[in-house]
Amino acid sequence: MAAETSCATDDFKIGLPPAAAGQAVSDAGSLAAALQQAQGGETFLLAPGDYGALNLRKSFQSPVVIRSANPDKPACFTGLNLKGSRNVTLEGLYFDYTFREGDPHFTVPFKVSNSENIKITHSVLDGDYAYGTNSVIDGKAYGIGLRILESNNVQVIASDLRKWWAAVLTIRSGGLVFADNQIHIIRSDGIDIDAATGLTIASNHFFDFQRAVGSKDHSDMIQIMRVTPRGSSDIVIRDNIFDVGRGDYTQTIWAGQDGKDINLPVMRHRNVLVENNMIYNAHIHGISIHGSDNISIRKNSLIHVPGGHSSPAINISSDSSSVVIEQNVTSQIIGYEGQRDWVVLNNAIVQSESPSKNGFYDSQFIYYALGKRQGYNEYGVRPGSLVDSLKAGSTLSESYPTQK
Repeated sequence: MAAETSCATDDFKIGLPPAAAGQAVSDAGSLAAALQQAQGGETFLLAPGDYGALNLRKSFQSPVVIRSANPDKPACFTGLNLKGSRNVTLEGLYFDYTFREGDPHFTVPFKVSNSENIKITHSVLDGDYAYGTNSVIDGKAYGIGLRILESNNVQVIASDLRKWWAAVLTIRSGGLVFADNQIHIIRSDGIDIDAATGLTIASNHFFDFQRAVGSKDHSDMIQIMRVTPRGSSDIVIRDNIFDVGRGDYTQTIWAGQDGKDINLPVMRHRNVLVENNMIYNAHIHGISIHGSDNISIRKNSLIHVPGGHSSPAINISSDSSSVVIEQNVTSQIIGYEGQRDWVVLNNAIVQSESPSKNGFYDSQFIYYALGKRQGYNEYGVRPGSLVDSLKAGSTLSESYPTQK
């Protein structure tokens, strides 16, 4: 496989609203000069073209908007390094990485560090495939799409992150929002979180993760880590669709022990809400959270689809405290041993193995779409089923079928 052409934007399909008034910018030199003069409140409308790497170390008094003038022909950046920046909004831009021989798998072309009030919206972060490595990773996605380091109030909204070893890595950052994005063609992890303080992941579509068979890839659609080492707090994961689609099975939402002593207060995750998500996968770790306090797992649908080794389950380590698990659809709940500070009620336990046993899928669901055949899954709730009677599972299924 040969390298992709940089800044080939023919497949840019992000619904960017019409541009407001702003200052026209024609090339990278003009943009650098404009940003040097900017104080805050300006909007720069970029003509189509390759702007190279955007390196910015400047704080503005109010948001400065850098935006494509033509939504159908976006300005393209091959690198991004916001460091010590404040109040920057990037709209309708194409961020394009091209694999180069010798790049490490964790190469990071697009970075935000020590910054505040940064917004990326209606943009594409487009990775590349490895080639010429004479290994199992040839033809597979490469690099880390976006790294956010020691920054606050960073938002990634209505954007497309695709063809990466890992789409997003956040480290010691807070006030993070990932909403209404597509995250797909990922080799390893979708969003990796380390030591976050305040994080919302909402209304995103994770799908078509593709491991390099024979490599050490270990896929999680969302992973909450303790690398720093410390736990994360105030996390909301809501209204997302996690769909194996035509890809490989993964762990979906995973917060493991990471070899740390989770009896130490500093290591524990706190205030975690996982609510109203649709999960179509084939790995037991559907929602797995270890060593955490004040956890609420509500109205999620964890549905087994073909192509893996087990049905996704809810797995909360038994040492966790103040836990609520209610109105979910799942194959099993692991970790509940009658703890006094746990509430577990009105969950629909379902299974796909035996028509003669309770909770069999055919009696619970209407199959509007099947991933391997149609590229995505849509399991609606069958009226009169156990799921229906308990009002369990994600309300996102009420929109099915989305394509008629």
